Amino acid sequence: MNINPLIENTFSNFIVADKYISIAFLSYTGDADTYLTYYTWYEKPELFADDEHHAEIAYGTIDIFSKGNFKGILKQLKNKLKESGFTWIDNGPESFEKDTGFYHVPVNFFYEEH
Repeated sequence: MNINPLIENTFSNFIVADKYISIAFLSYTGDADTYLTYYTWYEKPELFADDEHHAEIAYGTIDIFSKGNFKGILKQLKNKLKESGFTWIDNGPESFEKDTGFYHVPVNFFYEEH
């Protein structure tokens, strides 16, 4: 299952506090001081009956990178995931990358397709 188009569509016009936030698959190449990257890391069949699966689940992560306070972005990101049918699982550890000056927090989610 390829959920990349769904992720990109969901966050194509992501605006927090009147600021547009870009999203890119795996790596961002722009120069914004706040951006998102994403990737999927696990897929599995689900809802087995009559020796067949009747749903699939894909797990992914959206990474927030920001040179400022990211808490508002995090809140809006989780709301946007929920509105679009994704299920938020948890956040990874919040960190600060000294070499780039970015705060970084991974946000884990899954999407189930029937």
